[in-house]
Amino acid sequence: GKTTAETVPLKEAVYALALNPNLKVSVDEAAAAMEMLATNGLTMEQILGGAAEATVLLANATKADFGTAANVATDAMAIFNIEAEDMMGAVNGIVSVTNASKFGIEDYALALAQGGAVAKGAGVEFNDFNTVIAATASNFSSGGDAGTSFKTFVTTLVPKSKEAAEALNDLGLI
Repeated sequence: GKTTAETVPLKEAVYALALNPNLKVSVDEAAAAMEMLATNGLTMEQILGGAAEATVLLANATKADFGTAANVATDAMAIFNIEAEDMMGAVNGIVSVTNASKFGIEDYALALAQGGAVAKGAGVEFNDFNTVIAATASNFSSGGDAGTSFKTFVTTLVPKSKEAAEALNDLGLI
C-alpha cells in the first residue's frame, strides 16, 4: 500500500543490513526477512524501528533461516506485546533459551505457539516464559511438548473451587 517513493527507507534499510559487518545477510535475504515481517502484519515503521535488524540477528544467532526467524519474532511480539524497538531484548531472551537448552529455534517456536498465549494471559512475563522453557527443556522431547505442559501447568493454577482458591492463597500464589 505504499508508493515507490514511500518505500525508499525500506530499500536503504535492506542495504544497511547487508553492509553491516556484524551481520551475515545478503541483500536478498534481508529483503525476504522484511517481506516476511510485513506478511506477518508488521508495519513499515515497526520493520524499520528494530524488527528487521532483530530478525536478522535472531537468524544469525540461531542458524535459522530468515523466514523462521521472522515468524518467531512476530509471534513473540504479538503474544507478549513487545514493541519493535524492544526486539533486541526479546532476541537475547530467545537466543538464551536456545543456548541454555537442547531446544533449537524450531522447538522454541513450537513452545511459544503452544504455551505463549496462555502464559501471557495468566500474567507470565516474556522473560519468565523463556526461563521456564529453558529450565524444563531436558524433560521434554520437543518444544511443543514443553509449551503444552507449561500451558497445562498455568491453567491448573486457576482455582476451580473455593478450597483450591484458599490453598493457593495460603501459598501466596493468589
